[in-house]
Amino acid sequence: MGMYNQLVTLASATADCEIPIQQGAVWSLRTAPHALISGVTSYGKSYFMLYLIIMASIKNTILFLADPKRSDLASLSDFMPPDRVAWESDHICAMVANVVDIMMARYNYMKSERLRRGLFQADFADFGLPVILLVIEEMAAFVSSLDKKARETFEANVKSVTLQGRQAGVNLITVMQNPGTQNISTESRSQMGFRVFLGNSGGIEYRMIFGEGFTYPKRVYQPGQGLYMLAGQTDRPALIETPRLDKSQFPETLKRALESQFDRNPLP
Repeated sequence: MGMYNQLVTLASATADCEIPIQQGAVWSLRTAPHALISGVTSYGKSYFMLYLIIMASIKNTILFLADPKRSDLASLSDFMPPDRVAWESDHICAMVANVVDIMMARYNYMKSERLRRGLFQADFADFGLPVILLVIEEMAAFVSSLDKKARETFEANVKSVTLQGRQAGVNLITVMQNPGTQNISTESRSQMGFRVFLGNSGGIEYRMIFGEGFTYPKRVYQPGQGLYMLAGQTDRPALIETPRLDKSQFPETLKRALESQFDRNPLP
């Protein structure tokens, strides 16, 4: 069985809006929105990000991909609608702003439908709307490259997604080596329902991602290994070993997983 079929089988074992992470850990895009992935260089951040992208697409999620490094995500442009992959600064900023506009349009739609249907405390899934996943690679480096005005606007849009996106089904995955407050606001970081650090930390990175008051296991991590916290499932950092994927099967797996993106509409 090829890798794509294996991942489809794995995805089918969890409910809608859920992505299996490892044995006993499932990330719900509905109840624990937004993810922060950090870690040491060459410890598998990008591979794990691609796994989440593949699984999210299999789960009928609509993807928006920003890659200022012009690396892994930018290479997916052949498999994605052209307005949903960006690598140039102005295009990234415009795409993130568009995601915010979509989010607000969803809120307007849900408000009118909630009144019409007599629903109370309903969210995107109750109206049959698919999850939207905005993925931003190396956001720290990107933020530092912007001028003051562009940075303020970009940061405001990211904050809007993290603070308002859950009920509308608009989620963020950000990948960065330095998750300090100079690169992501405290408010946005606090909204991350899924947090991962791959590799070994001197301690400060753990505190930035997981917060204060925890003790950490002393061990040497191999690539793909580290610590995570997942809202609703863990109350302290726990060990994670990200799924092992066959690099040689990535192109075909990504192509098959993403081909349905062209048929998905983020608005009702």
